[in-house]
Amino acid sequence: MRTDERFDEDGDTGDPAWASPYIDGAWGRTANPNTVDGELQNLAAFGSGLVRLSGRRRTAARLVVWLLLVSLVASLVVGILGILGVL
Repeated sequence: MRTDERFDEDGDTGDPAWASPYIDGAWGRTANPNTVDGELQNLAAFGSGLVRLSGRRRTAARLVVWLLLVSLVASLVVGILGILGVL
């Protein structure tokens, strides 16, 4: 597509598909990364990137994700125990 084909006389064609190469299909547009939609879009992009990995990179990425999940659960448990006054 040529650049001049993107715009009609009013300014744009109304088709958001050409607006950015970083569009997630679920939203059809790029979201503000400071909103919930933006965070979900970033997580979806992260997940699709992990799926494309293979070999050692995939193993390393899976290890990092598991370490993050384990540390999140551990911090939640410590926080709950701290609130209850058990520690």
